[in-house]
Amino acid sequence: MFDQTEYEGVDFSEAEILEEQLSHLAFRNCRFRGADFAAIILEGCRFENCDFSSASLNGITARRCAFLNCSFRFADCFAASFEDCKMTGSVFDTTNCTAMQLLSGDWSYTYLAEMDFNKRKLTQVNFTGADLSRCKFEKAVLRDCNFSEANLNGVSFQGADLRGSVFAQVDFLSLNLKNAKIDLNQAVAIAESLGAVYTP
Repeated sequence: MFDQTEYEGVDFSEAEILEEQLSHLAFRNCRFRGADFAAIILEGCRFENCDFSSASLNGITARRCAFLNCSFRFADCFAASFEDCKMTGSVFDTTNCTAMQLLSGDWSYTYLAEMDFNKRKLTQVNFTGADLSRCKFEKAVLRDCNFSEANLNGVSFQGADLRGSVFAQVDFLSLNLKNAKIDLNQAVAIAESLGAVYTP
């Protein structure tokens, strides 16, 4: 199906991707609305300003790929695995992310509001500036992640392991941190934040 290495403005909507693996291909301003990528392996591919709305991405494995400013509205990402991927500016809105795995990578400035990441292992993920409002990370392992400047309004980290993660410029008052595992630096940051709020 893909006989080129680069594609610009091509409409692949409703296409059934039959290849078992795609490697080092580049797509810019392409449409994959309703396309079926089920269980495919993506290696080193780059997608810029692409539309994956309502696409089937369940069971895919994406390794060292870039999805920049892409839309995944209403897409099915059940059991999808993103390994060391760059997702900057992408939107996951009303997306099925059940059992989706994030293995390191850059998810800065992505829209992931209201997603359920309970009991997931998400280590060394960069969530800088991401919209994570009302997400659930209960009993998740979130070691060495970066939540700086992220929108964490209404987020539940209850029972999560947050040790080593960075929470610069974050409103701790909006978080549920009950029974969360935190390190000394995080404890100091929380105490300073609460002290700043309540200092007469």
